Amino acid sequence: MPDTPTVNGAAAYGSPSNAFETSSILQALEVIHNPTTHNDVRRQASDYLERLKASSDAPHYGFILSTDRSQPPLVQHFGLSLLSHVIHHEIHNLSEEQSNHLRACVLDLGAALQPSDLAFVRNKVAELWIELAKRSWALDWFDLDERLVQLWSQDLTHKGFVLTVLENLSEDVFVREDSIAILRGRDLNSAVVEIFTSSSNYAGGIKIGDSVRQMRHGDIGWLARISTFLTEVVNNQSDDKLVKEITLKAMSALRSVFIWITSASVVHSMVLATVCNFLTKDDPELVTGAVEALLSLYGKTRMELIEVQALVHPLIQPDSVATLRQLYINSIVTFDDVYSSRYVLSKKLSELVSLLSDHTCQYGPPTPDELDITPFLHFLTTMAEHESLIVSIPVVHSWVKILEGHAWRNSPAVASSIGPILQVASDRLIQYDQMPEDSHNPSVLFLNEEIELFPERQGFYLNYRRLCSAVIEWICYGQLEVAMQAVFKRVDELLDEVQNAEQHFNPADYDRSSEVVLRADANFALIDAAFRGFDRWQTRHKDNGASPEQGQIGDRVREASKAWMLSNMNNRTFKDPQIRQRQLKTAVEVSNRALQKDTGFAFSVLEYILSSFIIADHQHQAYTEAVIELHNYAVGELRRLALQHADYFVTFYDQLQQKFTDLIDQLGADEKLQVELKSTLFSVVQRASAVDYSQRHSKLQGFLEPIASAWKSDDLQQRLASFETFTRSQAFDKVGPYLDSLQAANIQDWTSVPYDERGAQIQQEMVFGYTILPLRETRVLLSISTEKLSQDSDLHRMITDLWSPMIHSVLEYVLRLISYNHRLHDASSWPNVGPNLLPVIKRVLRDRYWQSGISGGSMSAFHNQVKQTRSTLEGFASSVRGRIRNNLEQCYSILHTLGRLGDAFYGLPKLPDMIAEAALDTMTPLSPHHFAVVIQMVPKMIDECPPSRRQQFLTPIFSSLLRQLDTKLTEEWAKMDQRRSTKGDDENLGEEMRDDSVLRQTTYKGVNLVTYWLNTKREQQLTSKKSIVNGNYLSQDNQQSMREFLLSNTQILDRLLVFITHAIAFKDTKCAYNMLMAATRLVPDFGNDQYISGEVAEAVRGFISSDMLKTAITCLNDGYFADHQQHYAQLIATIWISYGLPVHVPASETGPAHDRPALTSAPRDVILSLPGMTEAKVDQAAAQLLQEGSGGSGKHKKLRAIVLSLLEGVRGVRLSELGKIDMRPQQSKILEKYKQRELLGMQGLEESHHVNTDDGPDLGGVADMFGS
Repeated sequence: MPDTPTVNGAAAYGSPSNAFETSSILQALEVIHNPTTHNDVRRQASDYLERLKASSDAPHYGFILSTDRSQPPLVQHFGLSLLSHVIHHEIHNLSEEQSNHLRACVLDLGAALQPSDLAFVRNKVAELWIELAKRSWALDWFDLDERLVQLWSQDLTHKGFVLTVLENLSEDVFVREDSIAILRGRDLNSAVVEIFTSSSNYAGGIKIGDSVRQMRHGDIGWLARISTFLTEVVNNQSDDKLVKEITLKAMSALRSVFIWITSASVVHSMVLATVCNFLTKDDPELVTGAVEALLSLYGKTRMELIEVQALVHPLIQPDSVATLRQLYINSIVTFDDVYSSRYVLSKKLSELVSLLSDHTCQYGPPTPDELDITPFLHFLTTMAEHESLIVSIPVVHSWVKILEGHAWRNSPAVASSIGPILQVASDRLIQYDQMPEDSHNPSVLFLNEEIELFPERQGFYLNYRRLCSAVIEWICYGQLEVAMQAVFKRVDELLDEVQNAEQHFNPADYDRSSEVVLRADANFALIDAAFRGFDRWQTRHKDNGASPEQGQIGDRVREASKAWMLSNMNNRTFKDPQIRQRQLKTAVEVSNRALQKDTGFAFSVLEYILSSFIIADHQHQAYTEAVIELHNYAVGELRRLALQHADYFVTFYDQLQQKFTDLIDQLGADEKLQVELKSTLFSVVQRASAVDYSQRHSKLQGFLEPIASAWKSDDLQQRLASFETFTRSQAFDKVGPYLDSLQAANIQDWTSVPYDERGAQIQQEMVFGYTILPLRETRVLLSISTEKLSQDSDLHRMITDLWSPMIHSVLEYVLRLISYNHRLHDASSWPNVGPNLLPVIKRVLRDRYWQSGISGGSMSAFHNQVKQTRSTLEGFASSVRGRIRNNLEQCYSILHTLGRLGDAFYGLPKLPDMIAEAALDTMTPLSPHHFAVVIQMVPKMIDECPPSRRQQFLTPIFSSLLRQLDTKLTEEWAKMDQRRSTKGDDENLGEEMRDDSVLRQTTYKGVNLVTYWLNTKREQQLTSKKSIVNGNYLSQDNQQSMREFLLSNTQILDRLLVFITHAIAFKDTKCAYNMLMAATRLVPDFGNDQYISGEVAEAVRGFISSDMLKTAITCLNDGYFADHQQHYAQLIATIWISYGLPVHVPASETGPAHDRPALTSAPRDVILSLPGMTEAKVDQAAAQLLQEGSGGSGKHKKLRAIVLSLLEGVRGVRLSELGKIDMRPQQSKILEKYKQRELLGMQGLEESHHVNTDDGPDLGGVADMFGS
């Protein structure tokens, strides 16, 4: 090869081999980057360069190429990549001299940077500094900070380089989960802390032997140094682009450091004032950079009072608020500028101001002498008024937190702000998600642009409405009499407007989501929120005792409330069924809560409900459907009212029964409405505690006797004698021939062809066949009779006595019906259907449903389309599907509700096997969508099972369910993978997306089911569930938990472990993560004889150490799971530590302390079998794991880092490691926090924090070094 210059250490590696030449390397790079190169040639060139990376010549050519400025930047970058590969993978093989030369070369590369160097070259050099620092700084290299300070004193290019190094060093050590930084541990953490802080805040120093080495160069630290630079920028007011670029880098570095730096350091460096100076700049990028840094500073979960006073109060004092207000006003845009930087700034300012508010209200309000908080509170309200709910929601939430605090709620500053925020909350109660897709409402337009998926938009709207309601509730609670009167007056005005708008009501053009309906709903939501505040006030003063004055206030408000409600019910008759429905909902809610002891008012509400029924003329479909919905809702509210006032209603039971009879005759009510009204009478009798026990028993028995007779009838037994007789009795045998006669197989669009009289006749026969089955009445009466019962109470015993005689007959036929209807999901089982008709029946069985982001049009448009096609072939098919679905849902409900009867159900011999055989083993034909329905039913039956019955009852249930769950999901994911790999150009992408979405939802439900059973806090969570009847065992400490039952039951355990092993590899990151967490918690339980022992325990450990471990390693190597690598590494580490390493067992009651040897060599053997593994590497990792994880108290991050470091060549590459892409959430935290309805705990409107000990920055080396 030609002579090459010796570049600062190249000679240290000796002469290169003859395998590579500079000219060949340059040629290979040219071939790769030439777009005209053939793929085969490009692949050969890539292979050549990859061999170079792995060769001993890599350092030599890395030096040569990276320092040769005559070469193109891409060549220099490749040279840097060679050095990077050496640092990442070969540095441990270098001698001390070679390591020193490598470091010297890398450091010189940084010093030699020039302004003309391209950004990606500078960043790559910075990466080399960072990677070297993580491996050797504060270990055998101590002058990093001195070199950074020297570079800082040079030009802006070097300042930018230094800031890049500092920011990424901070990120890798404290924010990202970087395995190298984690393995370095506290020394590296301490070194980073030291160089950023001043010597007066933290003396620092790393102990090396008997001496202490300082990492900081000078006394001031980088926080103050960056602050000084930014102050100079503000004072100089330069327009230079490079100055701006470096300023933004400085802000970005502060954004990272503010996550972990102590408040004392921030105050001492005066960096807060420096950053805030940029808020008055005209450049939007600089302003946004400053706001993002502040968001990082104030994004901490909690600040101490002294921190709030030092860091928060300066930003909420009147002058600062004026600056923030002006900045906010300048950022306000209309929807037309939704993509502008100004709108982004509005969102970030809202988030910042809400954080300032939240930190402030953690403590009592400051006195006026300390701080005038009024301007800040007014500013909060101003931001809440923003047309974009995304901007508004954080400050509305902050207002809720303020109003929740007693001291804040009663402070003069808050009192002066009540009117405006009450107005905002009242105006924003509208159901935005019900507005049409093409709505021009600015709030809808803003949100539609930012949240694409409808369920997430709906969740956001729901959370926003809840928060607005909470504001109103707390205001009415705090200023009861005045606030309630104000709300009554305001709602009267608004409902007058609604009534005026209804003058033009026409059923012919009825719109379920009209503006009038939405306005009316918002008005009633306002009054609902006010009454919740009143109810909260009554509860508080009842519990704590009310003073005479408070008692008088309560009496006045109750009388005023009753008068207002009666006036509303008597004088406002709305024509729209939707508005009537909303009105009666409010009436029942007020009766059951705020005025729950007022039986006279309850009677008025009863009369009002009965008068709310409308006789539909059936000429206008949309209006008629709304009327039917009103009727169904009204009877539900009627029963809710009756349950609350049963003792009163039973006094006029005969009159009530006659009223119901008259109503049925008047409406010509269908079976459903009749059953619901009958169930209301049943509820009144059952819950009327003032009536004699025997009288109630006798009366209720009269309700149930017709049901018992129906289940024992000869006609029913004949109809359900076999699958064939069942299908005939339900007209399923006529579906195939009918569709064949229409040649449905040849009709592409079934929605374009109406069905004929024969089709209508089959539908009627199906309805008739269903009405003969006593499913609905059994389900409804069983459900309401067992609802909210107290175990072993007199009422519970009465209901059990009433239902027990018919359990056998009901169960026999319900289980048959389940198995028959499951079988109908298999097209080949249908009677009178030959092979040529199978595709037609499969089409009949394929559900239609709307999916956000997949289906075309809006959800409301989809529902309208479904309704409009009822008279078509697709409508006929839908009615057939609906009949099967309805049969199953009724049967599932009966089955799990019978569990509320306790031992009368769970003690039946052979029942578990019957359920497993009929309801679970027959699930195979079900689609993932219908499969999900079954796995939602089973937990209800399992939760009610008393612990004493679990072994006998739940063992076959769990075994069958887990087998079905594993088989179904594994097969469906295999089909999906196959479908993706073999799909052609004509594949229907929409169908694939739909099926993929359904499979993910079903998988999520299945995985959650298993993790729920394994949850150590399951029993604690169940205690709060009022739906659990047989729940006495939940409060008994000595009862076996469900987790303990599953892990000790060998008949279930094998299926459980197989499912978990498969589930951690399902291609859905959310499901895989949930299953990984459960698996990681599960593994240590089999490291002793707590649950199982002997050969069974050995077999379990063998399976986990082999199959589960191999699956985890495979997923670690799969790019799909790249962002969950740390969790797979945690599982691998846990398996290895729990079974594959010796452990010290402390003394216990059963034996003395001792050292337990490794239980199996399987983990070591599996890992040793991986490519590139050596015994030395594996044993070194094992020793590290043993040191860190002994006794099970190891630090999770460090254990993961050991595994990730060992498997570096096996695991897939994360995006965050490809050029150090910033992986911090880029989407607004506002959206992430508020778009998921389950993420916002609305119980008292406190935030529901999910605790994850591995989340957030690793503050080792920080928390214990500062006194703050």
